[in-house]
Amino acid sequence: MRKIIYSVSTAIIVVVAITIGCQKSANNSVNNPTNEDVTGSPLTASEQSLVKSAGFDQTWAERRPDGNYLIEGDILLTKAQLQSMAGVAPTNNFIIANEEHYRTTELVNTNGGVRTITVSLGSGFPSYYSTGLDMALAHYNNLNLNVKFKRVSSGAEIAITGSNLGRSFGGCILGQSAGFPTNGNPAPGFKLSTSKCATSYINTAAKADEVMAHELGHTIGFRHTDYMNRISCGSNSNEGDGGVGAIHIDGTIGTVTSGNYNSWMMACTNGDNSFSAEDNYALGVVY
Repeated sequence: MRKIIYSVSTAIIVVVAITIGCQKSANNSVNNPTNEDVTGSPLTASEQSLVKSAGFDQTWAERRPDGNYLIEGDILLTKAQLQSMAGVAPTNNFIIANEEHYRTTELVNTNGGVRTITVSLGSGFPSYYSTGLDMALAHYNNLNLNVKFKRVSSGAEIAITGSNLGRSFGGCILGQSAGFPTNGNPAPGFKLSTSKCATSYINTAAKADEVMAHELGHTIGFRHTDYMNRISCGSNSNEGDGGVGAIHIDGTIGTVTSGNYNSWMMACTNGDNSFSAEDNYALGVVY
């Protein structure tokens, strides 16, 4: 999930990706990436066709060095996953306006009560990442939802690890989620990028909180608030249903707002690690 630091107008915070994965980006003005930072390759015509048939925007996709596909800077998919999504009909897409709150078709099963989800932070991160994770978990836990988060040292349901995720076209990848919920369980975790461009952005506990809270949102089934047009990144293209659903959360905003609209699930960051009243409402409706 969630964001990427973009050097041009693009698509996500490009900071989140699905395995299916999500990634986040910060829509800040940064220097153009050097050749060694650019890690993706353009798609062939047949690959673009596959991405489109899976319900995603084929114009914002690339092939990563490992052979997987980074979709819109935010979703990491294997070819098999794209093939399994091909031809799946959209589900409840952008039914009101350009900026609302959306969830996937699958959510975390709480069995009618409160479910505690364990989270761990891998080794090698600066100490303020640990503080940032505590802040991110508190954002959720303070809302008294039916999902709670608890930190553990190992064996977590959501494991946070580090990896040099490089850059996507036009931006620096900050994080990459392992997807959305499946079989009633949260996605198994996400990566935080250790690249120089990522760590230059995630340089405080508040920035670590911002990125991790967004990625956690994807793991429990939330899609980007500006799913319809990625206006926070200036891209004006919708992300597509992708076979995982984009269900409007009843009662959330139904008016067009600016790209600086404050939501923890905006595709590109505005540097704010707080949850808006609208965010809190959407979380309360779902959980």
